Order: sequence, then C-alpha cells, then structure tokens
Amino acid sequence: MKFGDFKSSCAISCSIAYYSFLEALRNRLFLGIVLLAIPLSASAWLLDTYNLGFQARLVIDTGLSIISLTGLLVVLFFSLDQIIPDIERRTIYFVITRAPSRHVYIAGRFGGIALTLIFLNFLLGTLLFLILRMQAGAWFAEIPVAMFLVFLKQLLLVSIVMMLAACSTKIITVSLSVLIYVVGHGLDIFRMLAERRGNKILTAIADFCIFVMPDFSLYETRIMVMHEIPARGSAIVLLTVYTMAAVFFYLSLGSAALSRRDL
Repeated sequence: MKFGDFKSSCAISCSIAYYSFLEALRNRLFLGIVLLAIPLSASAWLLDTYNLGFQARLVIDTGLSIISLTGLLVVLFFSLDQIIPDIERRTIYFVITRAPSRHVYIAGRFGGIALTLIFLNFLLGTLLFLILRMQAGAWFAEIPVAMFLVFLKQLLLVSIVMMLAACSTKIITVSLSVLIYVVGHGLDIFRMLAERRGNKILTAIADFCIFVMPDFSLYETRIMVMHEIPARGSAIVLLTVYTMAAVFFYLSLGSAALSRRDL
C-alpha cells in the first residue's frame, strides 16, 4: 500500500469514527446511561462516613465499579449499533462505497466507540476525582491509573463484540459477548480448581481457554485500590501492548468475516 492510500484510509476511518461518536452523543439511550451514572457516582461519597482511610478506598472502589458497569452497558448497546443496524438498513453500502475496504469501516466504527468511552470515562472519572478531593482533601493517584486499566478492558470487549457482530445476529452477539466476558474473569479460578482436583483434561481445557480467550482478570483494580499497591509502569506497558495486540487480532477477524459476508 502506498503512503497516499494509507493516508486516505486513515482519513476515512477517522471521519467514520467522528460521525459514529456524534451519533452516540445524540442517542437518547446514551444520554439516559449518563444521567443514571452521574448521580450513582456522585452518591458514592455517602460511603465515606468517617475520616480519610479505608472508607475513602471503599468510595474509590465503588466509583470505579459504577464506571466499569456503565462502560459495559455502552459497549454492549452501542457496539451492536455500529454494524448490525447498518447491515439491516442497507446503509452500509453508502459507507463501503466510499471506504477503500471493510477493514477501514471496522476500524472507524471501533474508533467511534473508543471516543465515546473516552468521553464517558473522563466525565465520570473527573467527577469521582473531585468528590474525593472535596470530601477527603487528598489527591488519589490510583484513580487515573485505574481508569486507564478500565478503558483498556473496555476496548478489548468492544473488539470482541464488533468481531461477533460482523458475522452473527444481535442475540448471538450479546449472548457470546457476555459469556466471554464472564468466563474471561474466571479463567484463573477454573484452572486452579482443575489443578487442585488433578484432572488433566480440565487443566488442558483451561490452558487452551487461557491461550485463546482474553483474560479480563488482568484488568482488575480492586486489589490495587483497596490495599494501596502502586501499579508498576512496566506492567501497565505490557498490559497495554497485550490489549492492543488482542484488539488488532479480533478486529482483523471481524473485518475478514465482514469481507466474506454476503451483504
């Protein structure tokens, strides 16, 4: 691919991402999720009944859990609306005729969801940061780090949802996405139980799942927040590289499936 073609593809992908972001902001469902998440995040300070200490950590953990759950709703609902409705309404033809390939279309739709998540996480994360500053009188450096980890997990889930949406229906996509998300949080536990029972077959299945499926437990922030364990820069870099590689892999599968799909 020539540099000019690559530049043109990036420009088209950025345009798709921008208009996808605007569509999400205008969506009433997104507005409803934001209006629901803001009071829930703001009410987290009620847990801080006492002075600075464990209660403040509990507020951070509760606020991050609310933000993570809100992001999960945005991922599930809006990732589906990026591809499947375009196919059902035949509007995908209008985009594809102007895009060099369907890979560019997938990348643009993914970028739109990423921008939406950045906006949502920044809004809720800033609110939580300010509440803790006003109530506890201290700055908590764990919050930006934890928010970044939550964002990485959301990006990974978006890529999986978009991969499934490119080759299946809404019901199948939602069901498999939730299943992968739940299983991805318990792979280590499943493998530990299999090893404890000494079952080689279950252990082999667990090893295969760990190799194939994403490990969402890597993005958990509760231990770091509750026990005040600082995150290592090298670990964050490795996790970022792992996430970007996994996102690229799943989006490539989704693009290949969409390219072979008869629209």
